[in-house]
Parts: sequence; structure tokens; C-alpha cells
Amino acid sequence: MPNYDPVHLTFNDKPRAIVKGMDEMAAQGERIEQFNKRRRWIPWVLFLAGFPLLLIDFAIKAMGYNVCIFSLAAPIFWIAAIVLWISMRRSRKVELPPRFTTTREILHTLRDDVHPKRNFFGEMDLTGTRLDSKIARESSDAQGRKTKYYRDEWLSLKSKLFDGNMLRFTAITREKVRQGYWKRGTISGKMKWKPEKFKGVQQEVRVRLSVNPEFYVAPEGGPLTPGMTLGQLTVKNYQASGGLIDLSAYSSGRDVSEDDILGLLRSVYDLLGRRTAT
Repeated sequence: MPNYDPVHLTFNDKPRAIVKGMDEMAAQGERIEQFNKRRRWIPWVLFLAGFPLLLIDFAIKAMGYNVCIFSLAAPIFWIAAIVLWISMRRSRKVELPPRFTTTREILHTLRDDVHPKRNFFGEMDLTGTRLDSKIARESSDAQGRKTKYYRDEWLSLKSKLFDGNMLRFTAITREKVRQGYWKRGTISGKMKWKPEKFKGVQQEVRVRLSVNPEFYVAPEGGPLTPGMTLGQLTVKNYQASGGLIDLSAYSSGRDVSEDDILGLLRSVYDLLGRRTAT
């Protein structure tokens, strides 16, 4: 499994500006990677260059001269090679998580739907799910084994759209992990360490739409019920009243994609009725 670098971005700008910044971030990583590939041979050349200097001094001593001029420069070459190698390792290409691309595609798709005078506000937190700060709760079973429930709200966006609707949506990952514990073996009687055990994951997408009454007729109630499928997602909760639509859907196991999130937004818009002009 690839290891991705943590990324955390706060949004408060026009969608096109945000997308441009994300593209520049990805392109910078590619430039660093190409730079290092073209110059990765330099540390090896510096390192190997120190050995001929030692041989020169050995040859001078064999001729009867007791001097060590060139061998003093060899450690300098080696230190320079090590410093350069470490620097190139630290400036390696950033491995962006797949959800970085998912967020970028969502913003790119919605760029023309946002009100021209409004920004996209929100946050993209791709620092990882199993952090202490993301523990929602803990529980213990009859044997005292502790289970942690993680809640990772990795994407949160809101903005006023071109048609006057106010859109908010979040993407959440929930994980259940039983912590490691010591257990006495039934046969040997020895204490053995049982590592943590992954118990399940659920992806959830929440959409809230405040409907502009000038353009749309908002539903009261509606056809959606828990358990219905919308594309690859399953409806978890649905409420529609007073010009406000709240919808949440989930997926067990598989990660959500930009198509899942955009499809859910389309499903919400399909609930609206066009107000006839008078």
C-alpha cells in the first residue's frame, strides 16, 4: 500500500483560483521529481571522487614523500555527497492522496455553478484517519478490550450558487478499530500480544441545500427514504421542509469518488421544481 503525504488545505477563494493552486501544488511535486532524477548521479560521483585522492597520496608516500595533501580533501567530497543526498531525499516528490484529485475534480466541475461574487469556503483534511484528534468515542467489551471509533471529516465545502441556492456538503470516513491487547494462551499459558484489528469502515456524504424560492419550489418530504440507492451510495437520512433539504448517504467499504459526490448533488437538484415565471 502506498504511503501518501499528509495534506491540509483551507479554502476561501474562487473555485478557479483554488483549482489553479491545487494544480500548481501537484506540478511542483512533478518538477521536484524531474529535478532529482536529472541530478541523482551527482552524490555518487562526489562520493567516488574521494577514493582517487587517497590513492594519489598513497602513491606520493610510495615515492618517499611524507605528505597528505589530497587525502584531506577526500572527507570533504564524502560529506558533500552525504549532504546533497539527504537534501535530495527531503525534497522528494510529494505523494498526493487520491482524495486530493477527488476534491480537485469536484471543485473543477462546480466552478461555473458558484455565484461570481462568492467564494468557496471549506477545508480538505487529508492528514489521515487514525489520529487521536479524530477519535469520536471509545468502548470496551466484557473482556476489557478497547475499541476506538474514528470520525474523519476529510472534505467540507459551502458556497452560494449562481441560482441563489446555498450549498453545503461534507465527506466523512468512519473507522472502527479494536486496539491491541495481551492474551494468555490456552495451551502454553504464556501472555501473547494481539495486534489491533480493523473492524470496518463507512464512507458518508452529507448534502444540505437551502433553496432559493425565487427560482425553485422546494419539496416538502419527498420520495427518498433510508435504504434507497443513489448510484453507488445508499440513503441514510433524508429531510425536506421549509425550503431546506438535508440528505446523507453512505457506502460501506469502498471509498467515495468525485462521481459519487457529484451524483448525490445531482440527485438533490432533481428534487427541485422549477418555479414558473409570471
